[in-house]
Amino acid sequence: MRKNIAVAAGLWLAGALLALAQAAPIAVVAAESTYGVIAEAIGGPYVRVTSIIRNPNVDPHQFEASPATARTVARAAIVVMNGLGYDDWMRKLLAANPAPGRAVVVAAALAPALVMADRNPHLFYDPRVGNLVASRLAALLAKRDPAHAADFARNLQTFEQGTLQVETAARRLSAQHPKLAVTATEPVYGYMLRLLGWRSAGEAFQFNVMNGTEPSPSVVARYQDALRQRRVALLIYNKQVSEPLTQRMRDIARQAGVPTVGVDEFVPPGTGYAAWLLDSLQAVRQALAKGAR
Repeated sequence: MRKNIAVAAGLWLAGALLALAQAAPIAVVAAESTYGVIAEAIGGPYVRVTSIIRNPNVDPHQFEASPATARTVARAAIVVMNGLGYDDWMRKLLAANPAPGRAVVVAAALAPALVMADRNPHLFYDPRVGNLVASRLAALLAKRDPAHAADFARNLQTFEQGTLQVETAARRLSAQHPKLAVTATEPVYGYMLRLLGWRSAGEAFQFNVMNGTEPSPSVVARYQDALRQRRVALLIYNKQVSEPLTQRMRDIARQAGVPTVGVDEFVPPGTGYAAWLLDSLQAVRQALAKGAR
């Protein structure tokens, strides 16, 4: 009798622990908040998302992971990162904290056909990449929590409706301003410019700045001339990077009457992915309208 009671108690305890494990939110760690908000949109209350870089004032290219970050990654069931060298610090953390059951989503690996030939790492500005990440997350979450698979599927559908709005807004803006030549202090907005069908001028300067390389005098001169002679319709700058050279280019643009607009490298707190992209398109539209007056 006592043996039967002990067995029953053991089974009850095992069942209770299993139910508790299933009820606990799935731990998702995103290298950047851009992917964190996608995970939140798909997982809803069934995930606990930690975005490592979420402060808009942090330069992702100069980020250094702390021991606390390493511990957070070690506990993750799912990790989401950009790839293309943008967040190599995450690769190092994953290698240092192996976990056989952990799933790793690399946005660049999901969308090799969408990666630009110049290997521009800022592919999160293409809503199609956002959709691929969201779809992969929905599948992984459904596998780990099949009881809520229908919720993840509905959330994915809602997410895709949002990115469809982004693509529609981009088409409208492109139709209003077809085949523009624009430039940027660095190629953060390159994937959205491709979606708009606009030409990105001065890319040697942009990639030098992004890679922390001093542009040659000839590269700087050509870039300045394009602004002063208004051969570009817009200057896009990175809000998270402020240095004398890029500030000087912004000053030259303003003096020449070239509109400027700032963009972020990742989604700021309290903003959804599609809303973030739509906000950037609206800022570009307003800047162009102001410059046309």
